Amino acid sequence: MLPSPETRSRRGDEEESVECCEAGANNPNTDRLAHLLGHGLHLDGDAFVVGRPDQATIPLVTTSGTKVVAKFFNSDRGVQTFANMNALWASSFGAQRQPPGLPQPLDFLPDCGALIMERLEGRPLAELHASAQEHFEPALRLLADLHQCDATPAVKRSSRSIVRSAERKAARIAELSPAHAALAKELAVALEAGRVKERELVPSHGDFSPRNLFVGADRLAVIDWDRFQLADPARDVVYFATYDWADWLRRGRIPNRDHLKRVIEIYESARPGAKLKRAVSFHIAASCLRRALSILELWPDQSWLAPAWLQVGLRELTAAK
Repeated sequence: MLPSPETRSRRGDEEESVECCEAGANNPNTDRLAHLLGHGLHLDGDAFVVGRPDQATIPLVTTSGTKVVAKFFNSDRGVQTFANMNALWASSFGAQRQPPGLPQPLDFLPDCGALIMERLEGRPLAELHASAQEHFEPALRLLADLHQCDATPAVKRSSRSIVRSAERKAARIAELSPAHAALAKELAVALEAGRVKERELVPSHGDFSPRNLFVGADRLAVIDWDRFQLADPARDVVYFATYDWADWLRRGRIPNRDHLKRVIEIYESARPGAKLKRAVSFHIAASCLRRALSILELWPDQSWLAPAWLQVGLRELTAAK
């Protein structure tokens, strides 16, 4: 159990000269660490290496010896993520499930933007290159449990809102890389023309990929819940299935679709009655636009991959006609 809000408030007053920095590195600075120490938390190893350069996650231990993790946010996303995790923890996907499908949320520290949660033993699925295949079916059955749980997300992501988001992403790409503006706009227009109205909206992760699946000896759990939303189940499924497409694009090759087909088969067997096929190309194309923007914003040294993602997205929608 972490200190009470009242205790935290008093400590915040005593340490008001210590300022919080913006989140953005895998090694949080001394200001943020000082805040954590003021909350009765202590470092328990080096910061975790994470895939995104705009996030920092570090292992901690409480005064009672409980192992926890702190993840830093630089906006209101931390508050919303904590609320998302609490909603899930109270649902059939959380404490009621054995084992729970996510880490237990413990606290949010607004003075340094740190979300404190249970620390899981294990590694992300993305790091288990040799044994990753054996975890795909359990991962998709876990996803099916999420999609069937009784949690109610605060955000709704319909196909219409995805199209609007695609237009905003295309505009942002034009700002960051004018050379790719025309291609990004073409994909956004194609998404609008090829929009597929969803058959159902289910509780969705929004970023369901091997890097957000934590594999332990006796537990598989999903992390990073800032995008929790009601959405078409195809959105999570295709994002997971196309995670390795970046490797194909780096080699200058068209991604192989065999893994995508297998993932859809496993998911549909776990959720009899779920029909994804009609929405797959739309959601793949939307994810391609999202990935192109992420590259330009977070990994500009790999900007040459952005147009490759945009072209794959266009190819998907063209083939679906």
